[in-house]
Amino acid sequence: PSPPSSPKFSSKGRRGRIIAPSPSLLPPQISSNNVVAVTAGMTSPSVSTSSINTSSSTSMNTSSSRMNIPRLTLSVDPNHIPKTHGSLGILLVGIGGSNGALLAAGVLANRHRVEWRGPKGEFRSSKYGGCITQLDAKGIHGGVGYRNVIHGIADANMAAVGGWDIRPTRIGDALLRDQIVDYDLARQLQLELNRLKVFQGYYDRNYIGSSQWDAATHILTDREAPDAGAALKAIRADIRYFKWRNGVVGHTTVVWTASVEPNCELAHSGCLDTAKDLLEAIATPVSVRGGSISPSILYATAAVLEGCSFVNGGSQNTLAARGLEELARQQIGVYVLGTDFKAGQTKFKTCAVEYLRAAGLTPTVVASCSHLGNNDMRNLATSDRARSTKMRVKSDIFASWEEDIDHKVSVMYMPTIGDEKRDFVEYTSLGFMGQVHTMVTYTRAGDSVLCVPLIIDAAVWCDYFSNRSWPYGDVAKALAYLFKVPEGAAAGVDPGFFRQMDELDRQVRTADKASHAKKKEQGVHAGRRRVRIRPEEKATEWAIPNDVGIICAGLACVDMQLGRATGGDGGESIETFEGETSIGGGSVSMATRTLNRLCHGAPIGDDYMQVTPPVVHSVIPLCKVGNDDTGNKLIHLLENTGGASRNVITKYLKQGRKRDPHARTALAVLPIYRDGRRGCFFDAASNATFSSSELLQMLQDITAGAPTPKLDISGLSSEELESYRQRVDEAAPVHGAFLFGYPHLLPYMQGEALANVFVKARTVMEDGGIIVMDLNGVPEGAHAPGQGLRSPESLRSDSVIGSGLQHVDILHMNEDELICLTGCRIVGTVESQHEDEFAMMNAAALFLRCGVAVVAVTRGGRGCYICCNDEDRFARSKAL
Repeated sequence: PSPPSSPKFSSKGRRGRIIAPSPSLLPPQISSNNVVAVTAGMTSPSVSTSSINTSSSTSMNTSSSRMNIPRLTLSVDPNHIPKTHGSLGILLVGIGGSNGALLAAGVLANRHRVEWRGPKGEFRSSKYGGCITQLDAKGIHGGVGYRNVIHGIADANMAAVGGWDIRPTRIGDALLRDQIVDYDLARQLQLELNRLKVFQGYYDRNYIGSSQWDAATHILTDREAPDAGAALKAIRADIRYFKWRNGVVGHTTVVWTASVEPNCELAHSGCLDTAKDLLEAIATPVSVRGGSISPSILYATAAVLEGCSFVNGGSQNTLAARGLEELARQQIGVYVLGTDFKAGQTKFKTCAVEYLRAAGLTPTVVASCSHLGNNDMRNLATSDRARSTKMRVKSDIFASWEEDIDHKVSVMYMPTIGDEKRDFVEYTSLGFMGQVHTMVTYTRAGDSVLCVPLIIDAAVWCDYFSNRSWPYGDVAKALAYLFKVPEGAAAGVDPGFFRQMDELDRQVRTADKASHAKKKEQGVHAGRRRVRIRPEEKATEWAIPNDVGIICAGLACVDMQLGRATGGDGGESIETFEGETSIGGGSVSMATRTLNRLCHGAPIGDDYMQVTPPVVHSVIPLCKVGNDDTGNKLIHLLENTGGASRNVITKYLKQGRKRDPHARTALAVLPIYRDGRRGCFFDAASNATFSSSELLQMLQDITAGAPTPKLDISGLSSEELESYRQRVDEAAPVHGAFLFGYPHLLPYMQGEALANVFVKARTVMEDGGIIVMDLNGVPEGAHAPGQGLRSPESLRSDSVIGSGLQHVDILHMNEDELICLTGCRIVGTVESQHEDEFAMMNAAALFLRCGVAVVAVTRGGRGCYICCNDEDRFARSKAL
């Protein structure tokens, strides 16, 4: 078929396009059609997401002798629903440089399994060489690969990649310009990489060499970021948008891979030593603060505030702002790591000196010289302050050893060499009887080719440890092998490369064993990541898995409030009101709105894109909506409820809407009179006809929403079969709770019909889920107080809720509804407090005897009363 036309992307706005993976369920070794998605940034309203489809007819390889450049086409999905469940996020500061271009190209090429010809015409294929998280352990004794021996390590092909840059150069052009990879590979990827637009970078010319000034045109303007506080908000908005737009449900890591900055003097002054001081300094004008704050510190602060880890791949003193570590420690699974990636020459130095020491020699002199011509070296050549920053980390790599090693480094900028680094190092040691031992090494390799695997591994390891809530200090020590000078919580670790690798291996395997032990102790799903937040004063844990959705079903309407209305006395004169405000009413709307208030991070202002990571992965409202303007408004209100977290899914509402074309949407008109009185005119409309069969069909739609792919698995090995099943399990939507509200106001959702709904709801939830019923509109005559306390048998035969009680895990009502349903007597005075509590206890116990697991009774200003059933009842609901 002919490819669809490319969409028109809006040039307005500063959000970028970001690489995002497709939700392929097939293991790579058996996939017949690899798919990769590239989602757009702030696109025009008609475009929500895009994908690159590479099929057998449009192959990204050069097995034929023809030199045609394949056309990667974009297809438009008008309803953006992120499908990268299980992915991690990688955000690069400086994505337009050699490291960023190579990383984006590497992920894209590996997803498509691109093949190309090398300089001599030989065939080459995509591999994650150098990424120990993406390699299998080899040999009798294993080796350094972890992919096939440690469970839960993320697949880099499933990473969402984005970032910032201050230069407008397109990514594909940068890849070709810097001559990082073979030409035949670069020309295949160039067109698609050129479509990737990145976020505008935050620019402060005090922290970059003069050679970069003229090219810095893709930046936040003075209007968008007039000060550090505004820049922080803009960066946070970019991170939120990136995670929402790509549906990232794993951990996101922000990596500094831009040019080296001069050191920030404020970081050494002590005014950034606490989280409070750091945030106050950013909010303070520079004239009062007494100095500028480096861009890297702002990016790190934004990352931590958005629940992301930050990795300082540059040489600057970002981690000297000790408030960053304190800010990160206030959350679980967020890390600030650095400094300066140990990629090539320095990595081998630590290996070589460790070898010399292990051999009993005493290293005395390490003299090295390196030259290359990439942009980072160009920046160093034109900034003495940045150059001194770089020399600081290069000379400090052996500081933790007791030997007094005379370590000198010389670096030269040679534009002709490009990104291909040349290193010459001479090691002088004292051997037996003080005799001199000299060893020389020579290294020649692409600087970015050495560095990019470290960036990928850093992001994957942060995701791995974050998912296990691994302690901050242990993670810093485990990942010290990545950096020339481990700082922060890793300061003082043994600089020997193999010692550092041993520490990584120990922490990784310990975390893996702890995860398996937790699963074994608490059940198979105990290993799911829990979202935890540590506020400044006390720790609060959300016991809600971050990949589980909640279904909200029941009564819904539009509440139209009329402000400062006149009348209300029943007269026939024309009355007036001042303004109308519409909100979602009923249990579905209020439950959806409340769940969406459980978000990480405070709102950051209406001037910025607000995408807040939600505690609840997805909220699915199920109610009856008519094909009318009121119905359109209700759907709009429900979707806007999740405006900050983008996690309200209304497609099942819209599907159900088509089944009854004549239905009207419920509407409540609520005049608020000038004297404070309130009125209510209610049209139950669709709620009066909402039947259990319609709700059951919606639940069936949810079940059918994620069909398992048909696949011949007869030829798969046990490992491939396990991988396939795991991918299917991870891709399928998971629902953890079913909230049903107001059965007394839904005449066709009562008695056995209600029980049938609960039984069906169990089947669409993981482990049967948790069923919650919220009561409202209980008629006063349900059970008169004068008849005495109701019996359990009478309650079980209640025409509305009796049949469903045995299926309910959590039941909520207020004090008045408890009185109406049970006939208990509550006086409500200070003198009757003990008698009232005793009466409430006996009344709530009736519901426990009918099979409810937890009863919650709200009492207004007097708090609430909660009682729980016995262990046997809890055992019936595994999720509870």
